[in-house]
Amino acid sequence: MAFPNAENFQIHQSTFNHAQGDINYRIQRNYSHRDYFNQHINVHEEQDTRSRVHSAMSVHIHTAAFHDSGARRDPSRCYPGTREAALQTISHWTVEPGSHCLWLHGPAGTGKSAIAQTFAEKCHQDGTLGATYFFTKGSTSGPAGGLPPLFSTLAYQLMSVFPGLDDHLWTVIRTDRTIFERSLSTQLDKLIVQPLLRLASTFAPAVVIIDGLDECDGDSIQGEIVRLILGLEQYSLPLLFLISSRPESEIRRAFESSPRSSLVRLPLDKALHPDRDIRHFLVKEFERIYDQSVRIGMPPASQLPWPSTEDIKELVQKSSGHFIYAATVVRFVQEDRAHPMDRLDAILGIPGGSISSSTAKGIFVDSIAFRELDGLYLHILRKVRNRVGLVKILHAIIHFGIGAFAGFIETIFGLRSGSVCIMLEGLHSIINVPAGDRPLQFLHASFKDFLADLERSTHEFHLETSDFNAELACAYMRLIVAPGFH
Repeated sequence: MAFPNAENFQIHQSTFNHAQGDINYRIQRNYSHRDYFNQHINVHEEQDTRSRVHSAMSVHIHTAAFHDSGARRDPSRCYPGTREAALQTISHWTVEPGSHCLWLHGPAGTGKSAIAQTFAEKCHQDGTLGATYFFTKGSTSGPAGGLPPLFSTLAYQLMSVFPGLDDHLWTVIRTDRTIFERSLSTQLDKLIVQPLLRLASTFAPAVVIIDGLDECDGDSIQGEIVRLILGLEQYSLPLLFLISSRPESEIRRAFESSPRSSLVRLPLDKALHPDRDIRHFLVKEFERIYDQSVRIGMPPASQLPWPSTEDIKELVQKSSGHFIYAATVVRFVQEDRAHPMDRLDAILGIPGGSISSSTAKGIFVDSIAFRELDGLYLHILRKVRNRVGLVKILHAIIHFGIGAFAGFIETIFGLRSGSVCIMLEGLHSIINVPAGDRPLQFLHASFKDFLADLERSTHEFHLETSDFNAELACAYMRLIVAPGFH
């Protein structure tokens, strides 16, 4: 029905259906045409604001860091029935926080990203997820001196969680178009803190997950991000931060400098029963491999078990609580190029239990089979600038074993006190560097095998035993002839 040239009219007890949308107004009072059109305009203004904010921010965020980004193809997740203790601890923290930040930390290959991914998906399903940012190797990306677009990416996702946040973000962006090039502290304050504080409503806490912080380029940036997030405690924002990383030096120092009340620490250590989880993973995966291999003549299950209980035990021990080793073994055994039994025998039959170039039952186990594990080791080791000095210390740890005290190694090689710990500063994810008078230890049983194999460790970090022994002999001679030696 149309009312040509009508002005100043009123319609009583009627319903307006807007043909271009889903807006349906039922009038319970006198409603003028001016009121209707004003509300109509307000709705479109809200839609325009939202689209403007999304458009302005879209070029300043890193969508590949989302937990469900298509760029993160098949991200690692917790194997069914594993990591339940860690997941339950994190879930309990979200219900009874005690602190706005939880630090999930552990050595390389212990499954931190799998836990973060699994928990992100759980939070997404139950509606408690606020935002995610999964760092990858060499993550940088912003125009402001290589700063990662962390806080802009988080703010972009939080708009979908907190109604009205987009209005406040648009005010910030409209006022300062260079906000995305500002310092991390300014971006956090202007894009997250202040907009959330201006919201009139009260909201239940949303979980923000930052995984792989140690992969962010720049040690100082890593520490700054930690300190900024810990500093949010003063605002009582409706946000809970789960940060997952290796215990790298800057990150560790930043967390250790915080008051205990502002942080919950969750180390992936033996208290969370990693060996039990790894055994469960291996048993189930080998059962799957067996079922898929019956067609090639695997013996009946009654004539097995395969692998034997002792084989599983040996693999668990060699994993040293690191899922990456067990996962690598499974991938190698299930490849189609040979019989799975022979491939497992090749791994278990290697002298010393190492995963290196070896032949057993016609199966060649080369460095390619474990390139993911080796790539992880090389990535961590290459962060150390003094490669020559590092190799010397690594092989001293192997040579001296339980006697590999930092002070003793420094005395032998004529190094200044504290030099060893300084050189190993960035390697805490693969080497235990105790603070007290205790020996240095490798956290991975397979790391020693990696260093001993030239194909795997390359000329950068491999050192022949004979060469090290010769250097050690020279070091002893220098020590003996040094003044004051008794």
